[in-house]
Amino acid sequence: MLKEKAKAINTLMTMVDIILAIVCFNLALYLEFGRVSLLHHKDSIILQLLIIIFWTLLSNGMGTNIMYRSRPYSAVLFNCLGLTIAGTLLLILSAWAFNLFYLGVKIFLIFAVINLVLTFGIKTITYQMLKSARKKGLNYLNLIIVGDRSAVPFIRQLMKHPEWGYRIAAIIGTNDLENQCGTVAPFLPDDTDIENLLREKTIDEVVVCKESPNLGEIEELAQICSDVGVIFRMYSSFFNMLANKTQLHFFGTTPFLTISNSPTNYLELKGKEIFDRLFSFGVLLFLSPVYLAIALAIKLDSKGPVFFKQKRVGLRGRKFLVYKFRTMVVNAEELRQQLMEKNEMDGPVFKITDDPRITKVGRFLRKTSLDELPQFFNVLLGEMSVVGPRPPLPDEVKEYERWQLRRLSMKPGITCIWQVSGRNNIPFEEWMKMDLQYIDNWSLKLDFIIFLKTIRTMIKGDGK
Repeated sequence: MLKEKAKAINTLMTMVDIILAIVCFNLALYLEFGRVSLLHHKDSIILQLLIIIFWTLLSNGMGTNIMYRSRPYSAVLFNCLGLTIAGTLLLILSAWAFNLFYLGVKIFLIFAVINLVLTFGIKTITYQMLKSARKKGLNYLNLIIVGDRSAVPFIRQLMKHPEWGYRIAAIIGTNDLENQCGTVAPFLPDDTDIENLLREKTIDEVVVCKESPNLGEIEELAQICSDVGVIFRMYSSFFNMLANKTQLHFFGTTPFLTISNSPTNYLELKGKEIFDRLFSFGVLLFLSPVYLAIALAIKLDSKGPVFFKQKRVGLRGRKFLVYKFRTMVVNAEELRQQLMEKNEMDGPVFKITDDPRITKVGRFLRKTSLDELPQFFNVLLGEMSVVGPRPPLPDEVKEYERWQLRRLSMKPGITCIWQVSGRNNIPFEEWMKMDLQYIDNWSLKLDFIIFLKTIRTMIKGDGK
């Protein structure tokens, strides 16, 4: 039933994408030629038939027709952008193939802009309406969560986002999980008969979040859910790694199952590197007046250099100097030892909310994240990326547990998931897990989403 409902909604949204594309094409014709030629001219009919074909394939292929409950608007924008660019390029190639040179490229560019704005706008309004309905308790799904302490971040996300429309009917797990989330929903012991529970309660989905799942237990639970018609979901860092990072590698004629601990897609990584260099060069060039203004403000506010440089640890342990605008007094490192007892972060990281070492201008720079701007020099030099795990101090790395060292397997970045998810409000261990999750699920799309969220964070002034 749920699958049939989802298919019907996806088909409807595909039709919406197609209708919007046709409307946008005719609007582009009107803006360019001063008339609408809806299906009364041969060339117009050909192109609109092609729009139906291309947008049907692209809408399904790029997932713009799927109404995800938990999808951020940045992900929706990324998909709409992909749909518009790919569809417009196909239309331009088709116009060339059918000798429709008289139309020119301009009309297709106008079409692309209108289509992107309208498609994203309609989807944003639709998502907003659905989220509003779920907040009011409509169209919600009942979940059972089976897990250990690794389920804590997921449960916190569900509680933080009622607009996703999930209600936790029960939590089944260990004492560690009960200590942290026992008040969220009815808590049941690890040996609970889940089949009985599914018979007695109205449950839509069973979600398993375990660091070291028992394969036999998972198979049995998946079979139970299949038999009773309940959706089964599972998260495990190990299975996630197997799904995305495994390949068969041959040494001569001997095959080896190889598990990579970092992204291996050469073309996507090259695309990321090219974007990093071009974008950082553009920022340094076009924002040079901002750099000069900040430098002047720092000089007028307090004594000391404009830039603060500090040794950090980069890709696989490489040391480099990271650059920032100075936001503290000159002897900040010496004063740090006197303030250690006020540290608000667990683990080896040091941060306090009202740090007395921060200058007046420095407080503004941190709040708006403008103090990070000089790190684009590091990006241009290839030491950092725009998006990636934050580069740690060498002393912090010495205190890492073994599993935390894997966050050094990808080039560090100016912004990351941690910076757009609450920063100081996130425990150190959860921060480390966020970075590993970023590495395991890395894609250009994920970078795009984090990039847009960083801009939102800067505008809102959420920095500390």
